[in-house]
Amino acid sequence: MNMAAAMKAQKTGLLELRVTVDRWIRVLATLSEDTLTLSPGEAAEEPVKSNPSPAGAVNGDPPNLSLSPVPETITNVKRTVRVTKQDVGGLGISIKGGRENKMPILISKIFKGLAADQTEALYVGDAILSVNGYDLREATHDEAVQALKKTGKEVILEVKYIKEMSAFFKNAGSPGAGLSWDSPPSTPQRGSDAALADMKEPRSIPLIMCQVSRKQCPPDTENRYFEVISSNRKNSVFLRAKDPAMAQSWYNAILAGSANLVPRVKEEMKAMQPGMEVKHLGWITEQVTQGPERPVLAVLTDRDLLLYPSFPDSKDSLSNPTKSHPLITTRLVHSGPGKSSPLLDSDLSFGLRTGTKQGVETHVFRVDSAKDLSTWTHLLVDGCHNAAELIQEVTTACSWNGKECTLGVHIDEGFTLFTEEMGIRKSVLLQQPFERLRMSSDDGVRMMFLDFGGPEAEIQLDLHCCPKTIVFIIHSFLSAKVKRLGLLA
Repeated sequence: MNMAAAMKAQKTGLLELRVTVDRWIRVLATLSEDTLTLSPGEAAEEPVKSNPSPAGAVNGDPPNLSLSPVPETITNVKRTVRVTKQDVGGLGISIKGGRENKMPILISKIFKGLAADQTEALYVGDAILSVNGYDLREATHDEAVQALKKTGKEVILEVKYIKEMSAFFKNAGSPGAGLSWDSPPSTPQRGSDAALADMKEPRSIPLIMCQVSRKQCPPDTENRYFEVISSNRKNSVFLRAKDPAMAQSWYNAILAGSANLVPRVKEEMKAMQPGMEVKHLGWITEQVTQGPERPVLAVLTDRDLLLYPSFPDSKDSLSNPTKSHPLITTRLVHSGPGKSSPLLDSDLSFGLRTGTKQGVETHVFRVDSAKDLSTWTHLLVDGCHNAAELIQEVTTACSWNGKECTLGVHIDEGFTLFTEEMGIRKSVLLQQPFERLRMSSDDGVRMMFLDFGGPEAEIQLDLHCCPKTIVFIIHSFLSAKVKRLGLLA
């Protein structure tokens, strides 16, 4: 991450990254306008200049790295500094160097607000000569890491500031590149060095249409986990904060950053498919009767609810959703917990039914928050009404009294049975307004029954296929007409 990106940081702080099921490493997380970057205990390989404008907040406290001016009087002078370790963050330093690099053990980073910084007596560039009396002057980098790890709450460091080594920190390719030696409290000591080696370079997740979730994480009794997954679902990071408040703060900040990019996404999608009018989009989880839940990117247009396995970044992928639910044949059947269900986060779900030529399909989706549930619920109901107003009329082939004809259903003109030749209506066999419809039903196979209360009583129409599509469309037209009257909230 370059300095320009660092200066645009919205939020920075220490988090823990899971690298295997039971191994975590501490990382410095930096959230910019469009990217979440995780660095191995470091904010950037470039040195922080004196008097920088705050680059952001370290979990609320700016800025993330401490680089106090070094008094000339301490150069090449041995000093003894007592440090009291914190429960979270340990000593709050990163080290470089070691005997294998023909260099002393050097403090390469001091994290703002953590234990070492609070002493106001340690500086980047200090060589650590000993820790609690254990001599580090001939130690390898790994030996120094182990010696620092084994210390208790109180740590006595013997240090010396070596001015000549300052150039070392300007070289990102230096041997013994800086690694935060402090392992997370829950990490077993065995294998911790390997865990640190798993992430030597910064890792980034673009915020644009990323998914951030706290619901898909394993059982989280401490409520400290969250996961961020890239829009193409090829990269993800599983993170842990020091407490629930910090986890929620990061979750909210990443969500907000991604939401700020949505207008740009809508413009890009419209450029790829000019006729597409995107009303809303976001990640939801489809609950299936068999197998695991499926996260899907839901795109709500003026006519359809489109589902994608990942963000469609090309015209071809945008034109080929895994599922398309026409809004005019779709209805919301529940939102929130069922009548017999307790009000749990798992009940932040909504159900849709769609009339198709194969019958009625039911789909249940889960969202992460009550706000998301409210947003999707209102937009889907409004979307069905608006689609009905937009489409106005549908027609379908049918048979009535043994005669082949066409049924037209118009939101304003009602029901029309007619014959046609060469695409032109020839003769009208029956016409009834919506207001005369007393009852409609179907056999779920091919027959639909409409009762207008007239002398012909109930009319029977053979639609030659499952009638559920046209039944759902009639319901959408009726619902939209009721909405016009202001009878629906």
